[in-house]
Amino acid sequence: MRLMLSPLLLITALWGACAAPLPIVQAGRSDYVIYHQADAPDSVKTAALDLQRYVQAVTGAKLALVNAPQPRMIGLGSSPAAVAQSLSAEKMPLESFRVVTRGSDVFILGPDTANDELTPQGGTTNGTANGVYAFIERFLGVRWLMPGPHGDYVPHAEALSIPDTDWSETPFFLNRRVPYTQERTPASKQWWARQRLGWSLFLSHSHNFRAIKPEAFTTHPEWFPEGGGVRVPPSGEYKLCLTNEGLIEAFAAAAIKAFDDNPQMTSFSLSPSDGGGWCQCAKCKALYETDPNGDLSVTPAVINFYNRVAEIVGRKYPDKVLAGYIYANYVYPPSKPFKLAPNMFLVWAPSFDYGFTLYRPDMQQRWEALVPQWLKVTDKIAYYDLPNCVHNELGAPNPPGLKILKFLYPRLKKANMKGVYVYGSPAWGYAGPMNYLLAKLAWNPDEDVDALFSEYVEKAYAEAAPEIKRFFLLLDDETEKYFNANHRETYSLSEKRLKDVYARQFPELERLYRAAEAKIADPEAKARLEMLGDNLTVLHWNLRQFRLLDNPQDSSFYKPDRDFYAFLKTRAGSLALAPSSAATKVAGVGEKLIVKPIEAKNGQEMTRFLLRGGQRVIVKPTGNAPVELSFSNITARGGLVKYQVYDAQGTLADQGVCTAETPVTLPAEGTDHYQFVIGGGGHTLMMKVKGAAWAVYGRTDDKGLHVLGLSTPLYFEVPTGVAKFSLWMASEPPGETAAGTLYAPDGRVVTKFKCTEKPVDLQTISVGTNDVGVWKLVPEPAEIGVTDDVWVKPGDELSGWFSLDPQAALSVVREK
Repeated sequence: MRLMLSPLLLITALWGACAAPLPIVQAGRSDYVIYHQADAPDSVKTAALDLQRYVQAVTGAKLALVNAPQPRMIGLGSSPAAVAQSLSAEKMPLESFRVVTRGSDVFILGPDTANDELTPQGGTTNGTANGVYAFIERFLGVRWLMPGPHGDYVPHAEALSIPDTDWSETPFFLNRRVPYTQERTPASKQWWARQRLGWSLFLSHSHNFRAIKPEAFTTHPEWFPEGGGVRVPPSGEYKLCLTNEGLIEAFAAAAIKAFDDNPQMTSFSLSPSDGGGWCQCAKCKALYETDPNGDLSVTPAVINFYNRVAEIVGRKYPDKVLAGYIYANYVYPPSKPFKLAPNMFLVWAPSFDYGFTLYRPDMQQRWEALVPQWLKVTDKIAYYDLPNCVHNELGAPNPPGLKILKFLYPRLKKANMKGVYVYGSPAWGYAGPMNYLLAKLAWNPDEDVDALFSEYVEKAYAEAAPEIKRFFLLLDDETEKYFNANHRETYSLSEKRLKDVYARQFPELERLYRAAEAKIADPEAKARLEMLGDNLTVLHWNLRQFRLLDNPQDSSFYKPDRDFYAFLKTRAGSLALAPSSAATKVAGVGEKLIVKPIEAKNGQEMTRFLLRGGQRVIVKPTGNAPVELSFSNITARGGLVKYQVYDAQGTLADQGVCTAETPVTLPAEGTDHYQFVIGGGGHTLMMKVKGAAWAVYGRTDDKGLHVLGLSTPLYFEVPTGVAKFSLWMASEPPGETAAGTLYAPDGRVVTKFKCTEKPVDLQTISVGTNDVGVWKLVPEPAEIGVTDDVWVKPGDELSGWFSLDPQAALSVVREK
């Protein structure tokens, strides 16, 4: 965006300059150069190119890049020229910068790590680049609003003068990240650098119990959690036995090996896996407590595990950092005083405040009460949160959460948190303001949130700023009201919030958007507005699917289904929209398979079943008529049940939403088989298939095929050459239980499964000479509890596919 400013972009009055401003550019011409050493780090070289680019974009003058000092220069980084002016970055804090005028020259410098160098704490420092980007913002007026071709706000001036200056800044946080902003894309990486995100302190803190591999269960079941009096085989986000000495030593050995193999590595995560499933052995349970809310607190066991592992690792690597979450069932400190190992670093993740719950006074009070308790234990603590985030693929715009940010960041500074890992959003079209605010606050938590927000909308949307400002403030107000009225709402976007906040306000959101669209003239601002409009198109379609709109066809955002799918296809990979999980090709789709119908001699009529969550289904046409897939008993659980269809080569053939009203039809010709992929989530459904044999994959997730309640029998092939195979059934006793009977191809009972005390019944089945063929597992109610969530998983000896209709069973084998 280019705006005409005053003839000279001077801010001398603001600086109280004592010398004449340096005329860097006059009337679009300049005799200044940009100088850095030829061997400067890549971060300095990249920043120099950006400085050249934006000076030219603002003023029209292109400053030459040189590797030797010249009169009238902007010098970047450490250099003999800087030393001659008594300027050095040697004693400056990591990641800080200094901008200083000397005579007719400007110097920008800060501590810089070389390309293959790390700080003592495992990070990097790009002080000079940080200074360059701060210089471009302050003196050129540029703003990097979002990544991508329309993300820059660039004013225009015929001249550029720099007042007499000596200006330094240091980021407050040593680790500054705004994850989930499509940061793996080149455009977002560039935006991160320009916003001065980064870290001189590197912390590895992700869930890491998979450092102990699942196969360890065969030799060391005691390392894994006890449930129902037995050790539970690992699946999904599995837990470990935190008090087992062998496990503690094995985990410490895994950390030591990681440091041995990677000498530059400075941090290793000890964080438990997500979710429940804590060990119920007597030794672990003796450490568990009840938190102030009456819920389970496993913090003493987690802290004991952290300290014991850190102690062992510290004997060999005393200067390495072990990091671990304080989170979920271990967010409250233990009731008894304790000391933290000196090489442990905590990452506090107050999951109770995720997703706008900090609008609630009681949550603010809980937050403020807990922080001092952890600060008494250690000053080695960083922060992890998603306090104002509404990740969704429904196009629902993200309120910026201004009140929450004004509450949070000053308190993070007061608590002296060493880092911030606060979720942004990948959908830049609906979350640009939030992402921008989080980046600015990560550098300086004292920033004026309201002023930053106003600046963003004014520069992003030009003439349309008043309407778009009201658009986002409306969402903020409605979200605050909703969370204070609905205390069970969490960070997941529920159907009720979709209705009360987004559907109810959609007419006003549409009116504001169209009013903005009618006013806007600047082409770059218009492109940014259209990114928001793309999300409103997605939101309208989803609200229509949920039947939350009256007369949806009257909206200017209405698109019939086929037009909507075509719209999405043209925007695949867009920074504007949240990348769809359904659009990500599932592992295994397109692999070469031998698929053929097979006879199930011991079959019985298919009865009711409910598949739960993500599924992968093979469908092989058996005639010339189109194949028809129909659905019933759909429970969406706050989201749409999306599907994609791929042909045998892995090419996308169709996509849509599973509904009870409209079957999916597929041509019988043109491909050997289809793979029908249902997106993940908590939904359930039953499906029937006409004109094809079909089977469902039993290893879509680690726990196996997920069914809800009692299911029709499951059929699977045991081919020639298999001498034995493993099969497991899992449930969640004691409340939810399951049982089952396994039949060989000749109809005899081979074994019984029971999940009434232990959550997983894993058995190894021997295969006799006459046992090749189709086996049958019949799920049954257990003698106690109720049958609800049930998982069944075949071992690696089998192909992994279950048929549910014995009259349309499939053999599926990977092609060798």
